[in-house]
Amino acid sequence: MTTSTIDASARQARTNDFYGALHARAAEIEARYRALTPRSAALYARARKVFPGGFTRDAVMRNPYATFVEKGEASCVIDADGRRINDFWFNATSLPLGHAHPAVVTAAGAQLGKGTAYFAPTEAELALAELLLGRLPSAQRIRFANSGSEAVMMAVRFGRAFTGRPLIVKFEGSYHGSYDDVSWSVSPPVAKSGDAASPIPVAESGGLAGSGGRVAILPFNDSAALEAFVAANHAQIAVLLVEPMANRIGLLMPDAEFLRTARELCDKHGIVLVFDEVIAFRVGYNGAQGIAGVRPDVTTLGKIIGGGFPVGAIAGRADILDLSAPDKANRVTHAGTFNANPMVAAAGYATMSALTPEVFDRLAETGAMIRKRLSAICDGLPLQVTGSGSLFKITATGRNIRNYRDAATSDKKWETTASLALLTEGFLLTPSCSGTVATVTTPEQVEAFLSAFERIVKH
Repeated sequence: MTTSTIDASARQARTNDFYGALHARAAEIEARYRALTPRSAALYARARKVFPGGFTRDAVMRNPYATFVEKGEASCVIDADGRRINDFWFNATSLPLGHAHPAVVTAAGAQLGKGTAYFAPTEAELALAELLLGRLPSAQRIRFANSGSEAVMMAVRFGRAFTGRPLIVKFEGSYHGSYDDVSWSVSPPVAKSGDAASPIPVAESGGLAGSGGRVAILPFNDSAALEAFVAANHAQIAVLLVEPMANRIGLLMPDAEFLRTARELCDKHGIVLVFDEVIAFRVGYNGAQGIAGVRPDVTTLGKIIGGGFPVGAIAGRADILDLSAPDKANRVTHAGTFNANPMVAAAGYATMSALTPEVFDRLAETGAMIRKRLSAICDGLPLQVTGSGSLFKITATGRNIRNYRDAATSDKKWETTASLALLTEGFLLTPSCSGTVATVTTPEQVEAFLSAFERIVKH
């Protein structure tokens, strides 16, 4: 056995010892959680009788059961057992002003008294559209939808109509919602995914009809692989679908070169470059594209633009979005009973108006401070801290993260156990330890969270 092999084995043993310490406490942590949440346990038992598996939204589920929430106040939620929990995820990043912000409550309340939806357009939707286009120099037109998933579906439809080509290219590990043609290789088993440089599409869900001729998968953050694939297949490619901040890979901003290469290839070959900024729009006043300095052809939006209501939007070049104008032959159609309803328009406008450049700067400063402090706590341990803007992610791996294959080396059990332990301490993150702050997050909450995490890591 060589010296390098011995060193690698020793490093792996130390890593296993680190993860094993929390694994050994998993039953104790779960027992404490159950003791704190009997009302949630009872509600979960009821839910199992009406929802498949006891839940109707995959992302919120955790073992042994999710905490049921009765109320949100500023930076906290109050659960069914009366516990006041510090929120560090804010409904999947969608509430940058926190829960029940007075400006949003006032705007939504004023509209509620006038009616929630009409079979007619409103000035409120026009105002929100104008505000959003003002923050996206890449876009001249916008259409509203009811979710980020729907926005991505429509972006793909626009891209195919504009180019007359069938193929979507997406990246391994990227999540773009529940639309069939993007539900491939989101969190695939590496053993089934083929070579890292040329991944095989792996279905993320049952019920998908197949990816052949419709979807191709490439490694994230790999300019060389992207160039090679596009050179060989550009005549078939309609859309290059990119997360300018990859959520499930680790809230990771890709290399600037990768996004520039994507833009250059799309320009050269007439491919529609779509940035999925459903989450990434939260990182800055002009979204992730403003930070990266790369303009897509189409941007998909959601979450923060709705002020806490269901929302999606497709924004982009006029010549692409105008394919849905009524006078176009073979037009791109898009209906929706609640598209741009006045409730979402009023709440969204109030939220986005409050998110000034100065507010984004403060959120980013807090996020950077949290990532720095977490990195210090994790120094020397097989843990990685990533993120951008107001977002952060703790991944249980000793490997630097640049793509899905790096992130897939993580110890998922450690992450879910750590997240549950934090929840017993009164801090809500995702089960995989992703988090964010809002304008209402206090320094005291941040310090308390960092202290709780350090106790869990160094227990």
